[in-house]
Amino acid sequence: MEIDKFKYFIALNYTMWFSFTKTELFALEALCVGEQTPKGLAVALRKNASFVSRVLGKLEEKGLILRNGRLVKLSPAGHAQAFKRLYDSRPNAKIEEALWGSAMDVLLILAGSEEGVGLDAIVEEADCSRATVFKALKTLYSAGLVAKNGRNITITDQFAAFFAAAYANSLADVLLTGSKGYNVSIRVRKHVVVRTDAKAVPDFFNKTGINKLMEKGLEAVKTSYDDYYFDLGRVKRDISTEEAFIHALLLTTLQQHQDRPVLTSFLIKNGQKLRSSMLRGLAKKYLVEGVAVDLEKEVELMRNVASYHQKGLAP
Repeated sequence: MEIDKFKYFIALNYTMWFSFTKTELFALEALCVGEQTPKGLAVALRKNASFVSRVLGKLEEKGLILRNGRLVKLSPAGHAQAFKRLYDSRPNAKIEEALWGSAMDVLLILAGSEEGVGLDAIVEEADCSRATVFKALKTLYSAGLVAKNGRNITITDQFAAFFAAAYANSLADVLLTGSKGYNVSIRVRKHVVVRTDAKAVPDFFNKTGINKLMEKGLEAVKTSYDDYYFDLGRVKRDISTEEAFIHALLLTTLQQHQDRPVLTSFLIKNGQKLRSSMLRGLAKKYLVEGVAVDLEKEVELMRNVASYHQKGLAP
């Protein structure tokens, strides 16, 4: 399947990305051992040929397998190879019992956070009910893939963490193909902030960052790029001024986008209008607490300098 066609089908069948059936996982495990014929897989899985053909179609749409004539093999894509490393590390662990259903949704939220994620945050971000989250976590606990770290929950198996992160990156890359331009993005769990010069973007992109703040009084020269946010669930929602500010701050962690002076100026002029408790919560959510603290110190310094000038105390 050509890559553009592949990405097109992925976007259409997005709802299948957050979950695996046990049969899909059984098929992947079989392909981790070596390439197979569809007929051979049907025999190994004890399923009829037409059912296995549909399963293979779903795995192909997810970029996890390739078909070469009469043979089926694991894809060379990063998330497929990450699954193989996970399987090879637990050849007899029946990982299909741990990863089926909404388990991958939970793992995507946990991936990339060394300190872990609180239960309430997991429930908030998951594309399933609270009860389903608890069920998935119970299964993941039993499999030894996650554990509690104080009030947070972390992935304890490095291979499971690699697979979840690679899977999330693959999905983000696919969704970014809808933005036809030069894109630079950063992902935090299921949240993606992108800076792009594209003239048209998918309808699930939410305006944020610098271009959202300009609507709220940020003094900046309009550039050829715009900032957008989307989550891997493609849920369209309004972005608050506080979240747009944190998204802009998150983009400053990319070496090529240093907008700190502009954000400092905005905070000096508009800081009293922003909800500080929300800013702190969002900074924690997007893993930029340290950057936010540094920015607050810069703002305080600038205010003190301005105050000295007004009082005629400046040297």
